[in-house]
Amino acid sequence: MNPTQRTQLTKALSTHVAAIAADLRAQMLAAGPVRERAKTLHAEEQVGDDFDVWTDLLSRRAAVLWVLKTVYVRVLEDRGLVRPGRLLDPEAQHLFEKLAPNLGETAFLTWVFRDLASPHGGLPELFAPQPAEIAVPADALSRALIGFWRSKDADTGFQWSFADEAFAGELMGDLYQELDPVVKDRYALCQTPDFVRDFMLGQTLTPAIAELGADVVRVLDPACGSGHFLLDALRRLVDATAAQHADWSRRQVVEHALDRVVGIDLNDYACALARARLVMTAAELSGATSLAEAATFHPHVYWADGLEQVERDEEPTHVQLDLLGPNAEPPPRAVLTRPHVRAALRPLLAPKFQVVVGNPPYITERDPARKAYHREKVGKAPRYISAYRTYSLAAPFVERCLQLGAPDGWIGLIVGNNFMKREFGKPLVEEVLANVDLNLVVDTSQAFIPHHGTPTVMLFARNRTPDNNEVRAVMGKRGEPSTPEIPAQGRVWCSIVDGFATPNYESEFVSVAEVARETLGKHPWSLGGGGAAGLRATIEAGAQQLDAVVQQPIGRAARTGEDEILVHSMSAARRTGIEEHWFRTLLTGDGLRDWCESNLDLIIYPYDSTADFAVRDLTTRIAGWLWKYRTRLADRATFQGKMSDAGKRWYEYMQYTSSANSTPMSIAFAFVATHNHFALDRGGKVFNRSAPVIKLPPGATEDDHLALLGLLNSSTACFWMKQVFHCKGSQGVNEGSKAELWEQFYEFDATKLKLFPIAENREVVVPYARTLDGLARRRAERSVAAILGGDGWTTARELRALLDERRTADLADLRQMVAAQEELDWVCYRLYGLDRNPTYGPDELEPIDPTLRPVELELAVRDEANRAAIARGEETTEIPTAWFTRHGWEPRTELPADVSPRLREVIEHRRSRIAAVPEIALIEQTTYKRRWYRPDHAAEEQQVMSAWLADRIEHELSSRGGKPASIAQLTAAVESDPRVQAVAELLTGRKDYRLADLVAGLVTADAVPEHPLHVYKPTGLDKRAAWERTWDEQRKEDAGLPARPEVPPKYGQGDFLKPEYYRLRGKLDVPKERFIAFTEVPGRGAGELLYGWAGWTPAERVKAILAIDEECEDQGITLADRVALLDSAWRLLPDVLRDDPATGARLKAELAALLGPDGPSKDLLADWKTRFPPPGGRGRGRARRAAARPVDDEVDEAHED
Repeated sequence: MNPTQRTQLTKALSTHVAAIAADLRAQMLAAGPVRERAKTLHAEEQVGDDFDVWTDLLSRRAAVLWVLKTVYVRVLEDRGLVRPGRLLDPEAQHLFEKLAPNLGETAFLTWVFRDLASPHGGLPELFAPQPAEIAVPADALSRALIGFWRSKDADTGFQWSFADEAFAGELMGDLYQELDPVVKDRYALCQTPDFVRDFMLGQTLTPAIAELGADVVRVLDPACGSGHFLLDALRRLVDATAAQHADWSRRQVVEHALDRVVGIDLNDYACALARARLVMTAAELSGATSLAEAATFHPHVYWADGLEQVERDEEPTHVQLDLLGPNAEPPPRAVLTRPHVRAALRPLLAPKFQVVVGNPPYITERDPARKAYHREKVGKAPRYISAYRTYSLAAPFVERCLQLGAPDGWIGLIVGNNFMKREFGKPLVEEVLANVDLNLVVDTSQAFIPHHGTPTVMLFARNRTPDNNEVRAVMGKRGEPSTPEIPAQGRVWCSIVDGFATPNYESEFVSVAEVARETLGKHPWSLGGGGAAGLRATIEAGAQQLDAVVQQPIGRAARTGEDEILVHSMSAARRTGIEEHWFRTLLTGDGLRDWCESNLDLIIYPYDSTADFAVRDLTTRIAGWLWKYRTRLADRATFQGKMSDAGKRWYEYMQYTSSANSTPMSIAFAFVATHNHFALDRGGKVFNRSAPVIKLPPGATEDDHLALLGLLNSSTACFWMKQVFHCKGSQGVNEGSKAELWEQFYEFDATKLKLFPIAENREVVVPYARTLDGLARRRAERSVAAILGGDGWTTARELRALLDERRTADLADLRQMVAAQEELDWVCYRLYGLDRNPTYGPDELEPIDPTLRPVELELAVRDEANRAAIARGEETTEIPTAWFTRHGWEPRTELPADVSPRLREVIEHRRSRIAAVPEIALIEQTTYKRRWYRPDHAAEEQQVMSAWLADRIEHELSSRGGKPASIAQLTAAVESDPRVQAVAELLTGRKDYRLADLVAGLVTADAVPEHPLHVYKPTGLDKRAAWERTWDEQRKEDAGLPARPEVPPKYGQGDFLKPEYYRLRGKLDVPKERFIAFTEVPGRGAGELLYGWAGWTPAERVKAILAIDEECEDQGITLADRVALLDSAWRLLPDVLRDDPATGARLKAELAALLGPDGPSKDLLADWKTRFPPPGGRGRGRARRAAARPVDDEVDEAHED
């Protein structure tokens, strides 16, 4: 098949997978034997997910297995290994129907699979039932699948054929990776391209065979996925064995080689696919022409956890815990690998492997049981010393590969490069890799590697103590000029292949050097080529480190573990009903930009700053609001265990360092950003972990803070930081290969920041820092919100004049900041010994656009020439830059005529210095220079005016005494306000605006229906049911009864009927919306829909619903049509009873009189659901936008999930 056909086939089969998964899940959720089997498997796998939620994953796994088995059948048919055919030829099905006329298509497929799974001439490796297959799909779905395989294209007569499809080819990899998106995400499925595998096996298997011979070499991939490395290794071993044993038959050669290849994977269907590919490839290589011949091949691929040390673990034995103490717990045990698999693996793993290769997962381990197992001490040492802090699985996998490698064996891995600079990588670097013969490190973070969004590095080692003092390193300099059509021919990759064997090789894309082993024995690693390492050493030379001048520790951030519960916008905080004194301003990383703090939300603050920051007792209102999240909050994991294990109350922060707030001033910084963003905070805030802080010793002055702030915000600091901090790549499918390095994101972590070199005479930067800090604060204070909240306007003309005045002043301040920052950068070049030319004080500077900076002038010249060459059809070494369009400025290739003579002289002189001094040229790149965005004042004004008008509408609704209102009523209530008229005119740009349309757009974009049937999809309803079970158990707890509330699951966007609902509610379904949409009220069209205020208490909601119901009843609407409305009220009763038992009892009696003592019947609700589907379409207005600010300069990934 060609690539297009492969994509079409994968897409078509994924549709069948989705339909079958939905059917299987319905069986698992319904009472009966399938559900019981699922519960048994749930207990055996010991997953942390709620059972009903977990069945979604299980059903998808089973569906993929079912569909893949039909693929295997089709392959066997097309290869002539199954005669007569089973699927393509309908004769086999006709025969089955004669023998079993009462059985359907699913029974037929089951019979086919069972027949082909026979140990007597069949292929049990491909067709034997897997543990996940606890149910089979409906006949209609199997009928559709069979019909798919038999169908022909009406125009071409094409029918899917595998006659020429290589089992080692891309199709099988696509099926492995793309058949189901949820499974792909859960198991971090990522196939390794052929050119990468070829390179890695060339550095491992090829020299191993050459040195030891094919008879000795055994190969392991402990995270084999669909078996790419295993297949390549098998082919190489077959060729080597055939050359070594010319007298052997082809079948002997293949069997011998197949026995020397072992694979392990955590994904059951990946293992099934790997086995299938190995069997079929072995059949191809041996010339097998029948199923009976193919059936004799038995590949060593096992569904197991590659990190479970089965070769050293004993079988479980009974431990009498009561003899060990009252709080003793059993030792952590690996639970995935089943006993019979463990028994099979032990003799295979014990002899070790001469070659261990692979591409282990890059994700972090989140399963508490597996983390405990990885860290369990065996003797005096933990199983994996690299399982440190929040570790990526790549770290223990590197260690595991060395454990399973034979003495002197060859190890080759491609792994995420985050261990190089993140704190968790310290033990891996200094205790694991430092003690083996690491011989080649290849930075592949700039290469285009399909399917690899995470920046990577390749590690090659011999499993022995080091025998020399140097390690060959291929260091990246820049990314691909453009996405290569053929990835194997990408320029970065070709440079790696061309130069890795040549010391001192230098190209535009990589440098190759022999690096002192001592250097790579210390964490962090820095693999920057092109002179970066030498410049870093120059900057550090003789300088004092940051940790010597600040108060330790750096960081001190608050970690809530559940930001979605505790963090609110100012308006959302008001709607909680919690008293204001429970909130503090929260600073997050994405609110730190260009010397300034902005985008400030509020956070529930459970500490008493007047009593040494002791945890406060909850008052009634806040206790009632937090109650629904109690189990979730109590389950947060600390280093000591759950919250109670750490001696913490369930509602306090997971981690809080009160010293962050003990003195007013702090220097806060963005933890994840493309460039360095530090700002001076003057007190009163909580710092999210995405915005850690630096505290100076007691008594430090504002000037002391500004001196440090100036250094940290300089381009020199940015250069140093990007040599030291972890690069997360750029956003997008292939994050690590963006050609423009300024787009890539870094983690500015405290551990390495404390090593930052502090220049002598740093007080020189104070005037510049003070200027920049003052201008940044003035720009923030001169906000659109401040103008709208002021008294200086009533009409649209007055408001427009104030906004225009602000635009002019804001641009003027920005240009002053650009000039001051540019001068600060050159002052720092002098402080760090890179330049001796004079600089100018802040008062002497002329305001400039960013495009007048030397770095942007040079970039514009190069980009213009590059675009001209492309227009002529010439091949260029880089793509046109996105710098100017991204930041909103028109590029300049020369200085405009109105530039003053002095400024012209300064700029031209500095351009010449950049050309003459390599060290300055390295820093004077967009990668290290501040990104100044041209403010989008129009978008900002639109966003803030929309929020102002939404506030005004919300105020009107909240003041109606608990009465709902329609759009028409809300419009009528505000239309006479002249300030509303002014804002509406500016929002629409028209005097003849339709206020009703504006109100409708704002209300619908910020409203969520009251009834769950109009909020969630079926998967969301399942999760909602899990939350409700937790609340039932919490009520038992409150009553002093035995209870075991389970931690409820998180939601995803796909669980909600509309993306807007997920945007408003988030992963934990926390109501942040302004309005309630009573979509369950019968007899009302879209324009007549009633809305309530989301800040009503549960009792107020019930009363509002009962008032609506009374009106409906008066209109003659039947109970059957009103049942969902009353069900909405019934669902609120537990909250009312908890807040006010007397009111709750009265309201319950009123509802019971209408519905009966048990509330609405399921049959009535099911009938209502079919007759009143959720309202379709999206809101009429634009969804609420984020503040108008650049979004690509920061991805704040530090909020806890």
